[in-house]
Amino acid sequence: MKTKTIKSLVVQWVTIALLIFVSVIASAQEPEPVQKNPLMDQNISIFAENESLKNVIQRICDYFNLDYSYNSKLVEGKQISLNISNKPIRYVLDKLMKDYFLIFDIEDNILVVRDYIPLNESVKYDQQVKFTPGKNLFEFANPRQKSVTFDFKTASNLIIIPVLINDSDTLNFILDTGVRYPIITELPFVNKLNLNFMQPITVSGLGEGESLTAYRSGNNTVKIEGLVSYNQEIHMVISEDFQISQVLGLPVHGLIGFNLFKDFVVEIDYENNKLTLSKPEYYRDRVNNKDIVMPLHFEHNKPYVRTTIMTDKNEEVSVKLLVDTGASDAIWLSTNSDDRIGLPEKHIESFLGRGLNGDLYGKKGRIGGIWVGPLILYEPIVAFPEPELVDQIISDDRNGTLGAEILRRFYVTFDYPGKQIKLRPTSRVKEEFNYNMSGLDISNPFPGMPVFTIDKVRANSPAYYAGLMENDQILDVNRTSHRSLSLNDINLLLQSKEDRKISMTVLRNGEEIKTSFTLQRIF
Repeated sequence: MKTKTIKSLVVQWVTIALLIFVSVIASAQEPEPVQKNPLMDQNISIFAENESLKNVIQRICDYFNLDYSYNSKLVEGKQISLNISNKPIRYVLDKLMKDYFLIFDIEDNILVVRDYIPLNESVKYDQQVKFTPGKNLFEFANPRQKSVTFDFKTASNLIIIPVLINDSDTLNFILDTGVRYPIITELPFVNKLNLNFMQPITVSGLGEGESLTAYRSGNNTVKIEGLVSYNQEIHMVISEDFQISQVLGLPVHGLIGFNLFKDFVVEIDYENNKLTLSKPEYYRDRVNNKDIVMPLHFEHNKPYVRTTIMTDKNEEVSVKLLVDTGASDAIWLSTNSDDRIGLPEKHIESFLGRGLNGDLYGKKGRIGGIWVGPLILYEPIVAFPEPELVDQIISDDRNGTLGAEILRRFYVTFDYPGKQIKLRPTSRVKEEFNYNMSGLDISNPFPGMPVFTIDKVRANSPAYYAGLMENDQILDVNRTSHRSLSLNDINLLLQSKEDRKISMTVLRNGEEIKTSFTLQRIF
């Protein structure tokens, strides 16, 4: 998708294996579309037989007319052999990365290789790095503390907490019960981050793309608001297909889950945006008559609950669901997991989000209800991902996911040591389940800045008939300037209530266009 800039934009392409960089600066009086830099997809043929790494870098840079810089100790005495014919430069650099273990420094948004450990020295590597899960505990920085409480940010129902890695800048991580190890997914506005002992691994996840290469890092120190953990294993997946910051509207750098939950009783106060972590031995389990306590079952360190849903045909079906704080929707269901689980008669094609392998598509519709203990929540909106995507990662007896649109209606207590989850209903439990009734998918191309772009307009939707188009830049919504809005504000407005009138001014090809539409339910 093309995005528009204001005043000036600096685009830096940084190669991951070498300190090769290109800066493209574009300035204009009016917003101009920014084209994706094609450099990394340009082809090169290169042959080297036992040639110095320095010379190979120089040849690549001369070929593409690039500037570059590196630590002389990095390349000193390094000899490599390559025989690559007409491949993209990203292929060449990725091959170099896969052939070596790396230690990274990221300073001023430039990725630097600090060390170069050949694969044949992997035994030494494994001796240096501690990947023992049982020892990677989070502890209170003050040993006398019994609990810690801190604020979190929220966007699209997701919990976002501050994290420091090896005394880095403050990073924003999504609290995601579906994640085993902390994962770094992107690095917007990060000037300082050190990751130790990077080792290539292959990962897969939901999305359109193939499996991709991640980097496993050990011996990291992670700090979170009064908590500290040493020797943490961290995975790094930097992919253009997984840019979640633009979808959420604020800089997000990664995900963290099991390694934090496993050591504490974790209380989530969605109404007041507060997170409390307590040592299990000091936690007082005060259960009142409104609390719903459900057992947690763990598989591959992920928490599951068993409950019952009512289909849109009023048929009761027992289901096994992953409890996932990192899923924005109420429920995801796989139609392949049970013959009785099918698409509701009324449904829409929908963009569901982004996975590690790219965009997720599927359908959305309402089912009759879901039981949460003795409480039934009526007509929740369910996402049905494309079956071929879900089948890649879902086990035979899992039916889907219980997500944050349901969890946010409760005061939630995860007790991993005690293998249970406690749900205390709040005033939100009576709220209707709504969805975006405009037909618009909107992103924030510069996360944290008030720039909002229309990514997609659903055919025959209210926004479609109002004449809105892809790549329109939103200037105001209901007479409120984009400068006073967040992406979360806009999304909440578009799913607020049926028959609400929405006025909107957009910028298209330098021209301001005013239009309006009314939110309409399809199901």
